[in-house]
Formats: sequence, C-alpha cells, structure tokens
Amino acid sequence: MIFISSKASDGNMMTLENRRKFLKKMRIKNAVEVKQIHGNNIVLVPQTLDPNTQSDGLITNNPALYLMIKVADCMALGLFDPKQKAIGLAHVGWRGSESGIVKNIVNQMKINFHTNPKDLIVTVSPSIGPCHYKMDLWKEAENQLIDCGILKENIDNPKICTYESKNYFSHRRSEDVNEPEGRFVTILGI
Repeated sequence: MIFISSKASDGNMMTLENRRKFLKKMRIKNAVEVKQIHGNNIVLVPQTLDPNTQSDGLITNNPALYLMIKVADCMALGLFDPKQKAIGLAHVGWRGSESGIVKNIVNQMKINFHTNPKDLIVTVSPSIGPCHYKMDLWKEAENQLIDCGILKENIDNPKICTYESKNYFSHRRSEDVNEPEGRFVTILGI
C-alpha cells in the first residue's frame, strides 16, 4: 500500500499544475480525484472518473488506480483491505464525521468488495489536532472506525497536526497568522 501526502514545499495543490508536478515527481499515473463537498458520499471507481464528480470518498479494487484527496486541516483516511486487495480514501472533516462518512466508506467496501472490517488497515493523514481545534477529529474518527469493527491496532495515526507543522497547509493557521491559504493532497494506492 502507498499512502503519501504532499508538503507545502510541493506547492498549493488547489492548482492543477502543482498536482501534476507532484504526481510526476512521485511517478504516479492514473490518480483519480473528485470535487469535494464536505459530505458523506462514496464513489466506486472501476477505471476512470469525471473529476467534477461530487463526493468525499473513493473506493476501488483496481490496482492501476491511485485515489487522491485534497485537505488543509481535515483528515484523509486511507483504508486498505489486504485480503480483497481493495482501497478507500475519505475526506473527513467535522461535517463529514457528523454525517457518517466513516461508516459509509466501510459499508461501501463491505458491499462492493466483501471486506471484513477486521481486515482493514487504516492510515490517517496529517490533520488538525485537538490542541488547535474544538473537535478532536482524531479521537472521533478512531471511535467511529472501531464502532465499524476495525481493530484499534490496525489504525495508524501519526498525529501530525497541520496547524503546528509548517510542512503542511492549514486553513486555520492561515487565518490566524495571515499566511497564504493552500491545500495538500493525500494519495492512496495498492
């Protein structure tokens, strides 16, 4: 499984040209992305996808595809089913968390790939920590994952706070210290 995030030094990933440069640097072809809407919709990606598709989660079992999500303080949750050779990537902020995106992506992997949640390995991207945000997204996501049947020992959250780390863009930090706004991408592939 490949789970990587761009850094601020790679440029603002809201810009298509910067995303192309980063993908080329990482030697990644066939990256699929969506227009994120802070919701709970999950899209099955068999081969290609219109980038204007509105969603906050992607799943696939196509080993030729990489899934890509843009974030700034929200987390990207990467899910890998090593038995069914399937992956899922979700953009999880407070709205998505409250609307059930974590449960939805696990359920869609169960429906589409016969995933057993106990087999899932979950990785969390850099995201804002409870030290700088009223909601503990890390704990909330972990609780929801465990409620879905994912084993606690299969959840890897390095707890890199985007507000504290200058390596990543942070929406809230940019507002507080008047620095340029930006997004980084998280990419998941088999």
